[in-house]
Amino acid sequence: MGKRMICLLASIMLLLSGVPVSAATVRSPYMAEQAQGKAPDVTVYMTGSKMKETSTVSGKIKDIDLEQKGDIVAFDQSKEKIDYIILMDNSGSVDQVQFDETKAQLIQMRQSLRKGDQMTLYTVGTDDPEGEKTEVFSSRVGGSDESLAGDCEKIGAVAYMNTKQSMTVLYRSLNEILLEQASPKERTIVLLITDGEDDSKGKDIDNVSTANTVRDASVPVYGILLANKSGQEDEKMSYTKNQILAEKNCRGYYADCSVQPSAEGVRAAFAQIWQLLHKESYVVRLRAANNRVAGREQLKLEVDKTAVDPITIDHSDHEEDKEAPQIVGDVEKISKNAVRFSLQDPNGVDVEDAKDRSHYSIQTRSEDGKGKNWSVDSVSVEEKGQEAVVTLTTKEDLFTGDHILKCTDIRDGSQEENAMDASVGFSIRDGLDPKKVAFGNAVRSYWWVILILLVAILGIWLIQAIRKKKTEVVEVDLDDLVRADTKKIWLTITDRAGAIKDVEWDVEGSLFIGRSNICNIYFDDDRLSKQHFVIEVTKMGCYLEDLQSTNGTFVNGVKITNRRMLLDGDIITAGRETIVFHVPKIQTAMEIEDRR
Repeated sequence: MGKRMICLLASIMLLLSGVPVSAATVRSPYMAEQAQGKAPDVTVYMTGSKMKETSTVSGKIKDIDLEQKGDIVAFDQSKEKIDYIILMDNSGSVDQVQFDETKAQLIQMRQSLRKGDQMTLYTVGTDDPEGEKTEVFSSRVGGSDESLAGDCEKIGAVAYMNTKQSMTVLYRSLNEILLEQASPKERTIVLLITDGEDDSKGKDIDNVSTANTVRDASVPVYGILLANKSGQEDEKMSYTKNQILAEKNCRGYYADCSVQPSAEGVRAAFAQIWQLLHKESYVVRLRAANNRVAGREQLKLEVDKTAVDPITIDHSDHEEDKEAPQIVGDVEKISKNAVRFSLQDPNGVDVEDAKDRSHYSIQTRSEDGKGKNWSVDSVSVEEKGQEAVVTLTTKEDLFTGDHILKCTDIRDGSQEENAMDASVGFSIRDGLDPKKVAFGNAVRSYWWVILILLVAILGIWLIQAIRKKKTEVVEVDLDDLVRADTKKIWLTITDRAGAIKDVEWDVEGSLFIGRSNICNIYFDDDRLSKQHFVIEVTKMGCYLEDLQSTNGTFVNGVKITNRRMLLDGDIITAGRETIVFHVPKIQTAMEIEDRR
């Protein structure tokens, strides 16, 4: 605010003293003059009625977002360099008093340049409409500024063309300069010192497009309008003031000294332009997430949440990046088959590359380098600015021990798209025991061999059991065998539904009981074998034998394993059926008598 007040007071004093100076005010709250830099960095030079050091700025070039980097400073405080390109009209149409003062002010301006500043002066007066601008000098200030005296002498020697044949090639010269400054590397100001007259294409302005060239240029255009000796404003003079030097078109300012020609007005105009360029212009530094470039594009800015008219920037140059993404920190086991780690790069990590599981490998560390390779089943990536947090899930549970993680072909977000090829070791302390897993894998691999062995063992056991049964000797009285005959038995059957039924049966030799209808007595019971057990009748008595049934046969609750004699009242259990065995008492008494 103090600097603006000084400028305002100076203007008021000049007005009160009768000096005829009228300058365009900064109507726009925020105005971007110029932007340049190497990606990811962009420097913007800004001014405006509300622009200040505490403003907040962000930007966008196509799909590249820019955020403010560091503090905003006034241009004088930045110690940056500036390149002045000045087009001075020395034709006889301009007021000579003002012309002479212009040379004096240019000498003072040349003397005020700081180390690193550059000043180039052209005259645009000519005696031929096809003529060209003339370079007076072009110097960049070094440590000793050895060219200062010579440059000032050259300024003083610029001739005033006070002839009727003198003409001005202002527009063509301005177009040429702006074309040359398509990609400025530092702050560059084009300053027109002119009455606005132009003879580049005669007095006809129907096809003049210089204002469009100025609007699309990469550098701003400032102006100091001198008086025309004729005192009349023609169409081109009006075009220069109202089109070329319009604030939103040129992104600069002009001081109008043409109302009342005087040397004082020129001095005031130079002072005001200097104040605007150095004290009321600000350096804003922005930075993108990576060094991607967009070419020649529009830079869209927002200052204090207010949109700013876009400006043209050549966003084709960038800071070279030679480093690929790196694995940072430790590899952490987060589950039985998952690990997490981070990839980092100043230009960010290509997330799509990071999501591709083919870009990763995990191998168990071994002396011969032939450790187990773990197949990656899935990848998830969480982006955190310049860092990508990656979670790898393997198809199998990880072993206890040392492993190697390798990441390949994952690019960074830079213009160069550097691809990584990096490895890192990590250890797992609570994984699977590799020996136990190897044994389990062997069992799974050779199960058929084990099955064959089991079948062979079972076969041998069955053969031995059959042989043992065939060679078992049962002592039987031969007379009893000869006298085997029909015997009546009585069975009380309780089936699975609880129904009770008494059955008398004349048994001749054997009585088969089971599920099959070929048996003498059969039941619809899936717990019975097809031929479950048999009751054999001899002269000696009745015997029960289980026929190797699946669920067994029980007598009085005891499972039968051998041939057993049945006694009256024995309870036989098979499947879901209960059978009480009876022998008629008369028959029993006769058998006793026979035995005597």
